Amino acid sequence: MYSGFTEFPKYLHGLGASVVVCLFLVITEHSQAQDCSPHGESLEGLPILEVTIDNNDIFDLEQENQKLWIHRWANKLHINTRKKTIEEQLLFDTQNGHDRQLIRETERLLRSRSYIHEANIAVEEICGKGVKLTVVTTDNWTLTPSITVSRSGGETRTAFEIEESNLLGLGSEIKILSESDEERDSNAFIYRDNNWFGNLETLKLELADNSDGHVYQVDLARPFIKQDSKYAWSILPSSIERENPIYEEGDEVAKVGEMNDLLLLTYGWSDGLVDNSVSRYRLGWLANRLKYNTVDDPNIELPEDVDKSYPFIEYEYLNVKYVERVNFRVMGITEDIRLGNSLRTRLGWKDEAYQSTQEGHVLEFDYNFGSFISAHTLGLFDLSLNHESNKTIDDTGRIVLKGQLYNFRGVNHSYVFSSRLEAAQNPELFERIEVGGDSGLKGYPVRFQNGDRAFTLSAERRKYFNVYLWQLFKFGFAMFAEAGSAWENGNDPVWLSDVGTGLRLVSTRQSSSKVLHFDIAFPLSEKDEIDDYQLYVKARTEF
Repeated sequence: MYSGFTEFPKYLHGLGASVVVCLFLVITEHSQAQDCSPHGESLEGLPILEVTIDNNDIFDLEQENQKLWIHRWANKLHINTRKKTIEEQLLFDTQNGHDRQLIRETERLLRSRSYIHEANIAVEEICGKGVKLTVVTTDNWTLTPSITVSRSGGETRTAFEIEESNLLGLGSEIKILSESDEERDSNAFIYRDNNWFGNLETLKLELADNSDGHVYQVDLARPFIKQDSKYAWSILPSSIERENPIYEEGDEVAKVGEMNDLLLLTYGWSDGLVDNSVSRYRLGWLANRLKYNTVDDPNIELPEDVDKSYPFIEYEYLNVKYVERVNFRVMGITEDIRLGNSLRTRLGWKDEAYQSTQEGHVLEFDYNFGSFISAHTLGLFDLSLNHESNKTIDDTGRIVLKGQLYNFRGVNHSYVFSSRLEAAQNPELFERIEVGGDSGLKGYPVRFQNGDRAFTLSAERRKYFNVYLWQLFKFGFAMFAEAGSAWENGNDPVWLSDVGTGLRLVSTRQSSSKVLHFDIAFPLSEKDEIDDYQLYVKARTEF
C-alpha cells in the first residue's frame, strides 16, 4: 500500500504536464485565430501562398439534373481546358499579394473566353500568413459543326461551318466556313488565339476565297489586357477584294468593285489604374489604298481611287465598373455589364509628304456611358463619330447615337427600349444607311429604305422561361414594336412601323452562345408594296 502512494505523485506529475501542454496548444491556437483577419478589404496585400486551378467538365455528373447519357458523352468527347491555359491568363501576380480588383478582372477575362461557361475565384485565408486562391472554371462545348438556313426580310442565307474554339484545350480557335447570302458566296478559314505563346498576346488569321474577291488578314496585338496595363501594341496588314452591291427599295441595281489594302501599326502606353480611372495614349500609322472598278454597269459613277497614309495620336479614358447579371443580352449565363464612362478619340493628318493623295484631318470619337437610373432600370448610351476633311474632294463623315433602356421585372421578365440615330456626310452609293430586315424594322424586306439619314425606335417585352431542357437549352419569348425610316437629307422621311412576336432559343453550354430568333413581323405602313408579313429566322449575338 505504501508503494502505491509513492507512485501517485509520479502519475499526478505526468497528468499535470499533459494538462499544461493542452492548455498551451489551445491558447496558442486561440491566439493565432485572433490574428486571422475577416474576409474583405483587410485581405488586400496579403501574400498569395497557393493558387489551385479547378478546371471542371461541361457537366457535373453528381448533379441530379446532369446525369443523362448526353451529359456523360459530352464530358467524354470534350477536351477540357488545360490548367496551363487558365494559369497563363491569370492577371494577378503572386509576388504582389492579394488584389481584389485583379481577381474580379480575371474572372471577367475568363468568362469572356468563349470556351469558358463560368469562372469564379474563391479566396481562403490562411490564419494571418496569407491567402489561398482557388480558380474554378466550367467548360463549354466547343466543337460546333453546323448547317444554317436563315431568312430575314425576304432573303435566304445558308452556311456550313465547323468551329473548334478550344483546340486541344489550349484556348485557340479554328473555323472553316462556307456561306452564301444575297451579296456573295464565301469559303473562309479563320484562326484566332487570345493567348498566343502564353503571353496574353492575340493573333487572328483570316483567309477567304469569295465569289467576288478575297480576304487576307493578319492581326497581331498586345492589348491593354487589364485596367492597370502599362503598354500595348498592334500590327494589322490586310487585303480585301469585294463587290459592293447598291440597292434601291430592297432590289440590287448595280455593283462596284473595291480593292482595299491596309496596314495599321500602333503603340500605346499608360500609367495604369489611378484613382479608379485609366488614361491611355497611342501613337500609330495607317496606310490604306482604295481602288474601284465597274462590275455590271459601265455608266455607274465610281468613287475616286485614293491612297491614305498618315500618323495619328489617340487618347482613351476609362472610369468603369462592372455588375453581373443573368438574362441580360443572352440567357442562362452570367454576363458582365460595363457601367460608368469611357471614351476614345483619334486624330490624324493626311499629307502628300506621307505619300497620301489627300490632305486633311481624320477624326474619330467614341463615347459610352452606362448607369442604373433606379434599382431596376439600366440606361446605356453610345456615341460614335468619324470625320475626314479633304482639300480636293468633299469631306466625309458619319455619326451614330444609340440609347437603350432596360427595365428588369425580376430575373425572368424585362422591357427593353432602344433608339438609333445615324447620319452620313457624302457616303458612297454602297455606304448608304439602310433599314429593313435585320438592320431594323423586321416587318420589311432587307434594305427596304436607304439614304444618308436614318432613325429607328423599338420597344420589346422579353420573357425568359424557367425551362432548362437537359441543362442545354434555354427558351425565351418576345413581343416587339418598331418604327423608323431612312431618307435623304433635305427630303421628308417616309415612316415605317411594324409589330411582331417571336421565340428565342440559346444553347447555354456551347461556345458560340448564339441566340436563335424565330420571328414573325407585320408591317403597319407601306403595306401595298410588300407582303402582309415577314418571317425572320436568324442566329444573333443578343436576345
